[in-house]
Amino acid sequence: MRIALITRRFDAAGGGTERDLIVTAEILRAAGHELTILADEIRGANADFQVHRVGRGPRLGRALSLLRFAYAAVPAARRAGTDMALSFARVVGADVMRSGGGAHSSYLREARKWRGTASTIGMRLRPYHQVQMLIERRGFRDPSLKRALAVSEYVRNDLIDSFDLSPAKTITIYNGVDLERFRPARDQSSRDEIRRRFGIPASARLVIFVGNGFARKGLGFLIEAWPMIGGGAFLLVVGSDRASNAYVRRADELNVGERIVFAGAQPKVEELFQAADAFAMPSLFEPFGNVVLEAMACGLPVLTSAYCGVAELLPPSMRGFIVRNPDDPGEIALRLDALLNAPPALAQEARAIAEQFTWARYGIELNALIESLAKSLS
Repeated sequence: MRIALITRRFDAAGGGTERDLIVTAEILRAAGHELTILADEIRGANADFQVHRVGRGPRLGRALSLLRFAYAAVPAARRAGTDMALSFARVVGADVMRSGGGAHSSYLREARKWRGTASTIGMRLRPYHQVQMLIERRGFRDPSLKRALAVSEYVRNDLIDSFDLSPAKTITIYNGVDLERFRPARDQSSRDEIRRRFGIPASARLVIFVGNGFARKGLGFLIEAWPMIGGGAFLLVVGSDRASNAYVRRADELNVGERIVFAGAQPKVEELFQAADAFAMPSLFEPFGNVVLEAMACGLPVLTSAYCGVAELLPPSMRGFIVRNPDDPGEIALRLDALLNAPPALAQEARAIAEQFTWARYGIELNALIESLAKSLS
């Protein structure tokens, strides 16, 4: 089958959605499909795939560029002779729309938790966000849509509620994890070297947080909880944020600055996981949370929130570490203390759960969906 993969931005070196798109392209090509990738913006080449830019007209503002791409992408795919348009972006007329973040209106509603009411109202009134909500309403309600593909049940339920979609028309396919890259440490030496690099005592309990966009991912509340964490535990913060200095100052104000290490962005986060004892990311809004699954693949028990899609995958033994109110430092501290005192066998259980959610499994489920839809498109 000739399949068009549609994305707003193609970035061969990107993460998140960009990486998911490339993995999807590799899986579909391995299954024998002929691929065309269409993008509005192309950053960096990829020798494995040809990427075509949609809409080379005059430069427009963000909102108008978004609107132009949303209506031009699928017609461009049809002109290229493709049989199916699978979009990773908000467009109109696709056969399959993959949502990695739920409805934009839901994001704006939840954003009040970390941006404040006034800021969020201002966002909602801007043309760029108005256009995003318009496009997704048109796209998910378009008669051409055969399936809405969600990255978690959290997202799937949001799509059903936001766009009045039939449950039969929506499907969840969880992202996968690279089990070779993300794996427990083979020996103690790498763990010790990482700790020396960041000045963390070899005997200290170490929790790692990984992510950009600190406010949405709950870092502020995690820092507020740190004075209540017993045993002299350390926190290693990996990632970047324009307001990172404010988080450093707050840690100092709480007299925990010596136990919270800000490492900035790091290229090989899998090595840092191997130096930690647990992972924590009490997100206020996280449609899936690939990094949580990656931490589990490295054998780390995890603390996350009820607003994180990957929490659906946690076994009964880890559900006590799901924070119900991620804006409550007291609850975070209580659950994180319990996590740090959990039995060592939890590490093996975390790895075992991650082993169930590979990219190979993702590929099997995605190809099954493609094959089922091919009959209706033929």
